[in-house]
Amino acid sequence: MKKNLFIVFGVFVIGMIVSSCNNQSDNKTEPTESTQTVVATDYSGTYSITDKTVCDLTIEIQKNGDNFTYSSGKIKGNIEVIKNESEVYLKLIAINGASPKGDVEAKYENQTLLIQNEGNAMNEYNHFKKCDAKFLELTKVK
Repeated sequence: MKKNLFIVFGVFVIGMIVSSCNNQSDNKTEPTESTQTVVATDYSGTYSITDKTVCDLTIEIQKNGDNFTYSSGKIKGNIEVIKNESEVYLKLIAINGASPKGDVEAKYENQTLLIQNEGNAMNEYNHFKKCDAKFLELTKVK
């Protein structure tokens, strides 16, 4: 009886040691947000539709401290930067009427603003009525 108890205890101790060794290798420290280098993107510049047959739309983005503002013709407002995993969206507050209905989100990608200008039968809208295209691509003017 004592021999069986000793064997069970020995197996238990060896199992604990092996488990402890495995846990130590799994406890690798991941870089935390504070240790990662965060590179802030400067979205400022003038963005314009290159194909003027679609429409003549230009949006100028200015950096004010840590925030961004826009102007397009006589309209001026603030920008909310939305980061969703690897994608970045710039929400142009009240560019097309009163907020929140007049807010327009533009996907920022490779110094280009991509805007879905028109909805569909289930969700009808048209952000810029002077633009005759479902999608608008405004590229940064160099």
